[in-house]
Amino acid sequence: MFATLLRDRRASVSIVGALILPLLIGMVGLVAEFGHGLMTKVEDQRVADMAAFAGATAYNATASTTTMTSVIDKVASLNGITSADVAGSLVTSPSGDGNQAVKVIISTSNSLVLSQVIGSAATLPVSGIAYAELRANAAGCVIALNSGGAGVALSGGTSVTADACAVDSNATVGVPCGDTITTIAVAYDSSSAPSQPCGGIQPPAGTGAVKILKTLTADPLLGNSGVSTATSRISAVSALTSPRGPNVTSGGDINFAYNLSSTQAQAAADGCSASFSSKTWTLTCSGESSYNFGNITLGGGISLNFNTGGSSSTTYNFSGSINNTGSVVNFGPGVYNIAKGVATGGGTTTTFGAGVYNIGAGANLCTNGVPYSICNTGDKLTFGGPSTFVLAAGVYNRGGEILTLGSGNTNSFNIGAASDGNSINVGGGSMTTFADAIGGLFQLAGNLNMGSGGGSCLTIGAASQHDINGSVTTAGGTIMGAGVYTVNGPIELGGSGGGDVTCNGSTVGMDAAGATFVTSGIHTPTSGSCAGSAFCIAAGYNHVVLTAPTSGPTAQLAVIGPTSSSNTSGAAFTEGASNTSISGAFYFPYGPISLTGGASVGNGAGQCLELIGSQVTLAGGTAAASTCISSATTSSSVVLVQ
Repeated sequence: MFATLLRDRRASVSIVGALILPLLIGMVGLVAEFGHGLMTKVEDQRVADMAAFAGATAYNATASTTTMTSVIDKVASLNGITSADVAGSLVTSPSGDGNQAVKVIISTSNSLVLSQVIGSAATLPVSGIAYAELRANAAGCVIALNSGGAGVALSGGTSVTADACAVDSNATVGVPCGDTITTIAVAYDSSSAPSQPCGGIQPPAGTGAVKILKTLTADPLLGNSGVSTATSRISAVSALTSPRGPNVTSGGDINFAYNLSSTQAQAAADGCSASFSSKTWTLTCSGESSYNFGNITLGGGISLNFNTGGSSSTTYNFSGSINNTGSVVNFGPGVYNIAKGVATGGGTTTTFGAGVYNIGAGANLCTNGVPYSICNTGDKLTFGGPSTFVLAAGVYNRGGEILTLGSGNTNSFNIGAASDGNSINVGGGSMTTFADAIGGLFQLAGNLNMGSGGGSCLTIGAASQHDINGSVTTAGGTIMGAGVYTVNGPIELGGSGGGDVTCNGSTVGMDAAGATFVTSGIHTPTSGSCAGSAFCIAAGYNHVVLTAPTSGPTAQLAVIGPTSSSNTSGAAFTEGASNTSISGAFYFPYGPISLTGGASVGNGAGQCLELIGSQVTLAGGTAAASTCISSATTSSSVVLVQ
């Protein structure tokens, strides 16, 4: 029977089919379910890529890992993945360039049904992994451009605060114990990571870890049109020369004295009449368009009204000088051509009306054996305005005296240098005012010198361009009107002493609103606190406020140093120069910027300070900075690298 059964072939196919069918089902399951797993992996990878990129972008903007994680979870949720299946973290980028990256892992699983027929597990794990590298996106507000040596270096209990911007260096970054940098990012391009043995690089309050990135920082103002426009003017300023004094027809001298007949005869010889009352002479000149005189002098205690009712178109030529050593002198309006200067002294008060003043070098020595076109050693000398001044040999205002040149806003100043090199020279305790020159010139062929003017107040009016072919040296309070100051030499505040002064009821070191300062740095002080610096704020200057223009070619540019690699003159804040507020970019691409001796510098309220130098060193000084120039802001850079 068994033999018969074995020979029977009926239903054999059914038996084989029954044995093979589960295997076939399992194989089909493997193909279908594992294929679906591959599709799920692709989807998980897509979500991981999106989540990593979004998380990195959020972290780049906020430096907050909490915000980063929240964004990653939201991207996953929007794509149907629960927060339990996604993990985000901040890691070192797998690219090997030292940057940070946001890593996202998506871990899901697919259920297996048919594949279990052949012994497969009940689920298939699927994952996607993505890395989005963080590259510097924060604009640098403290930038050291040198590729070698010290880049950004702190010492002596210094702090740098850059809450919304980066600290960048193409060389080293050194933050010893006791010093701090508070910032959202630090970029460096040296072989060594920033040195911070006590964790001195800190994030702003409420943010995540500081991004520390190894990357080269380009000069953010290289090719900037405002910088190019401002520095291109230096060549024209360096060519400025003193105007020549007027060459006028000789006239007769008038000595306004107590000898009535003599004075009246002298006035008549020059075509005018003179009357005397109560120690006051009144000179009247009428009927002519011009008058010629020699020297004008006064006896002690005598006052003079010099054609005060005359026309502004009348021309007065003086082949000599005007010298008030009397009492009170008032000159009417007109055109004054004075070959040998204006001098006052002896407690006098002198007033000129609005006019045009062409004045040569003084005949008399003014100070230290040097003649000036205007030499005020009297109590008060005032020129009304608007007026035009063409002065061959500068202006001197002795200590304790008051000198005012012009009024209104359409004055013009073309001022040459005296033989000592100074176009403006003021003494201690003096008050000197140059009115606005909007639409007019403000040109100095020599130095603006307040070096011995401690306690003095100097006001320079607004002008589109202030051209100074020499140095700017201050020892007192200086109020600078709006406009560009192109200085073919150093700018030195307090290098030889001096400091803040009460000017017009306010404490002033230097106050410049809407101003840009450009220094050629062609030479620098050879001694004193500012030796070797093209720009310097030193002893006693605790109230310095420099605010860059908000519009125009030099918008947001506060101070521009030498832009040639052959000139490495830098800037210094030293000797307790605290409470300095600079709003705008402070740009010395080839020169060092240093703060020492308790100096401090910060940005104005609601404004900005951007320090850009070959290197930035702070020793016992502090700085607060933020970004100013839009071109200095690099675009956000997040790159998927794996």
